[in-house]
Amino acid sequence: GTIDDIQLALKYLAEATGDKWTNYITAKEMRDQADIQKQGLVIGGLMLYRRGAHYQLDVIHYGSAAYGTALRERDSVICLNKVAIDALSREQVDTLLRGHSGDTLLVTALSAVDGSQYEVSLTLAPVPTPVVEGRLLPGNIIYMRMPSFAGEAYISQFVDKFVELSTQAGGEVKGMVLDLRNNLGGELPAATKFSSLFLDESQIVTQSLVRGKPVNQIMGEKADQIVAKGKAIDADTVKVLRKLPLVILANGSSASAAEITLGALKDNHRGIVFGVTSFGKGVGYKSRPGPIGGLMSLTALKYLTPAGNDVHEHGIDPDVSVLMPQDQTTDIQLDAAIARLNKELGHTHNKALGG
Repeated sequence: GTIDDIQLALKYLAEATGDKWTNYITAKEMRDQADIQKQGLVIGGLMLYRRGAHYQLDVIHYGSAAYGTALRERDSVICLNKVAIDALSREQVDTLLRGHSGDTLLVTALSAVDGSQYEVSLTLAPVPTPVVEGRLLPGNIIYMRMPSFAGEAYISQFVDKFVELSTQAGGEVKGMVLDLRNNLGGELPAATKFSSLFLDESQIVTQSLVRGKPVNQIMGEKADQIVAKGKAIDADTVKVLRKLPLVILANGSSASAAEITLGALKDNHRGIVFGVTSFGKGVGYKSRPGPIGGLMSLTALKYLTPAGNDVHEHGIDPDVSVLMPQDQTTDIQLDAAIARLNKELGHTHNKALGG
C-alpha cells in the first residue's frame, strides 16, 4: 500500500544521509518494541551496528549480560547462537539477540585488537536501572561511579553519596576517582550541570550547527547557583569538589553526554583521564513525529569541547592509555587511577590499594 511505500521512502531517506543517528522508526516498529517488552523479552545489553562487512559491538550497558565479559567495544560479532549474521538484516539480527530472562546467548566475536576469534556465553537478563555507586578507599580517596546522565536525579544521587562518604572520611577527602566507564550518556543539561560541580565558570561545551557556525557556548555555573531536581546543592560541597585532585576513568562505552563531561574536565585541565578512547557520539538531534505516524530523528547539532575538538566519530582520548585485555580479571584501569592519585598526594602505600 501507499502508506508502506511512504514509510519505506522515509527509511531510505534517513539511511541516505549516511548518519546512523538520523533514522525513521515506523509506528508499527514502535508498537513492536512495546510488545517485545510486554512479552518480557530482553536483549542482554548488546548494541550491534553494521560496519563494513561485519556487525560491530557498539556500546556495552553497565550491569548487562555483556558487561564484565571478554566482549569489548569495536569487536565484530560474526555469529549468534552459531548462526552467521553478516548477511542478515538488522531485523533478523535483533530477533536473534532477543530471548527470555535466563536464556543463553552464545556470541562468536573477532577482537578489534588482533583479529582473534573467541566465544562468550551470555545469560540474558533485563539491564538494571543504573545507580550511582561510591566507596571510600584507603588514604581517604573517594571512588564514585556516575552511570548515566538520563536526568538530574543522578546528580542528586551523586552529591548525596559524596557527602555521605566525606562524613565517613571525617571531612578529610584527599582525592577522587570518577568512573564514567559504560556511561552511555543521557541529557545535555544534566552533563553540563554535573561538569559545573567540578569546574569554576569555565567553558563546558560549544553547540555548533552540523554544517556551520557555533551557535551556543555553555559555561559552568556559579558554585552557589547549582540546582538539581529543584533542590539547591550545598555551595560548600561544590567548593570541595572543585578543588579535589581528580582522575577520571573512560572506555569505549562512555558516550554522548558522558563525553561532554570528559571533554570539559580534560580540556580545562581539571582532571586526568585514564582508560581508552571514548565512544565518539558528539551530536544532538531533534525528533519529530513522521507525516504518517512514527518518529523521524534528525542530527541537528554537533558538540565541540572547550579546546574546539569535534567529539563526533573521534571520541575523547585518554591522557593515560590503560587497555583492558580480554582475559583481565582485576580492574587494572581503576588500580592505575588510584596509584596515580596516591603518587600525586605523596602516599606511599600503593600496594595496599589493589582494586
